[in-house]
Amino acid sequence: MSDPPSRLAAFISELRHRRVFRVAIVYAGVAFIVFQVADFTFPALHVPDWFSSAVVVLLALGFPIAVGLAWAFDLTAEGLVRAKPKREPTAAKAPHHIVIGNKSLAVIAVLAVIVAVWALLREPSPGGAPITSIAVLPLDNMSGDPEQEYFTEGMHEAIITNLNRLSALKVISRTSAMRYKDTDKLMPEIARELNVDALVEGSVLKAGNRVRITAQLIHGASDEHLWSNDYEGDLTDILVLQKTIARAIAGEIGLALKTEEKARLEAIPSEVNPEAYDHYLKGWRYREEENPVSIQKAMEHLEQAVALDPGFALAWANLGIAYGLALDIGLIEQTEAIAKARYAVEQALDLDPDLAQAHVNLGLLIYYIGMNSVTTAARWDEAGAAFQRGVELNPGLLDAHYEYGLFLSRSARYDEAIPHFLKAQELSPLSHHAYQGLGRTYFSMGQFEKAYDYFRKAQDLEPSNSFIGYWLEISRLNMLHQQGHYEELLAEGQASGDGVTMMGAFRGLNEHVPAAALFDSLRAGYQQRGASKRTLVVLHAVFGDREGALTLLEEHFAELSLGQKRWYMANYHSGFGDLHGDPRYQALMAQTGLQY
Repeated sequence: MSDPPSRLAAFISELRHRRVFRVAIVYAGVAFIVFQVADFTFPALHVPDWFSSAVVVLLALGFPIAVGLAWAFDLTAEGLVRAKPKREPTAAKAPHHIVIGNKSLAVIAVLAVIVAVWALLREPSPGGAPITSIAVLPLDNMSGDPEQEYFTEGMHEAIITNLNRLSALKVISRTSAMRYKDTDKLMPEIARELNVDALVEGSVLKAGNRVRITAQLIHGASDEHLWSNDYEGDLTDILVLQKTIARAIAGEIGLALKTEEKARLEAIPSEVNPEAYDHYLKGWRYREEENPVSIQKAMEHLEQAVALDPGFALAWANLGIAYGLALDIGLIEQTEAIAKARYAVEQALDLDPDLAQAHVNLGLLIYYIGMNSVTTAARWDEAGAAFQRGVELNPGLLDAHYEYGLFLSRSARYDEAIPHFLKAQELSPLSHHAYQGLGRTYFSMGQFEKAYDYFRKAQDLEPSNSFIGYWLEISRLNMLHQQGHYEELLAEGQASGDGVTMMGAFRGLNEHVPAAALFDSLRAGYQQRGASKRTLVVLHAVFGDREGALTLLEEHFAELSLGQKRWYMANYHSGFGDLHGDPRYQALMAQTGLQY
């Protein structure tokens, strides 16, 4: 006679008899399927995070309830009946379970396996490519008040600024990100167009002096919701909120930070004056529009910001930019504008020596003064050092790379300029400025085919820009001349009535008589209209009159500052090919200090 089973064995046998194991397995499989489907669909449907958490809690709470019901009841062909213990002699064998029989169990198991494989495939593998590039999409203004849009856009810019100071992360500029405001494009499509690994989207709600910023990180290729959080505080702590968001994103993607970058993110900023900060944001937003009315308003708001908070370095830096823009469009007289801009930049740098934008502003100021007054090569180099410092402090700052690229190109340091324009293009792939800078640089190098290609890309992004259209056409004509397509060039000139193009084509075809006739006619017309020496130099050079071109160029150089000489030769040197070997031309080049 065999020994009676142990209590544990009897209990396990009873669990099998009441099909508790079967119910537990089925429940776990169904719960897994529900959780994975919810995890994938809820972010796309913008379901609140609390709802996802509620689903998890309900699924967890439902497990012991399902197991308890399985112990107490059995679902039979006759309906739900109370389960009878196996040890009762009168207990008949429980009828086969209708809902969770072997076939049902097999179907659920197969579905669970399929969902598990699908979830595994859409998860970035632990050893896969890390997130090294990101775009912060325009934030939603949750206040319902269009007048608060400037604040929402300011928060968008601030998050980008904090992130683009991290050297290991490529952050798309606000210029390109803003093209997706109110877009109906899917996240993977946006990620492909911007060539980034991940996207950040979110919202801003400002109510009185309280601010709440919601941010969520989304994997670009899979559209998977990786992380989400809300940040709330007073306006006085707005800089802390902005840094906290940047620190959270960097931590979530496992970004390797340099010691100084980590210290910068962890440093607690000083409190801000809410009224001063509000004026700063309005001034920044008006400055972005770059028209006479908006620049005037930008100066007024930024001046109020620094009056309320003299220690606000970023406001001083933006005020310096506003003064420079006011000078460009004639709102302020040159001497006054330069003095005010210099003071604003110096204040910004005294308050925050590591503010990259202020160093870029300093470079622009020195460069502008050098372009329009007597300067020295040392001052020119000082401008270059300021631009370089801006790039070093913030490798992800679009303005730093673009402005430094322009400076290097205008200094005939073309090979150094190109990488900065390419970096600017990478940071702002939907902006025409970097393509335009590359076009001008290759044009100055005499590589007209490359110049044409880049100007064409710039025009694709900004079709109505007449300046780009002009340089695109000039590049095309020079390309035809360089390739020896003189017949085509002549036809182009005749169709457009461009006498200089026709003259260059006749010269290339060795038809000297019509070329000379056009030269005499054009020169007379230019002189009658009081054309600049710069224009006349080009006319003589295209015609091949070396003596006349060099004489005019020497006269023109006598009127120019060092900065203007450098700008002139950096832009026109490639078109003076016939003059390059002449000692008089080489002497003029020596005055600029440029190396070609």
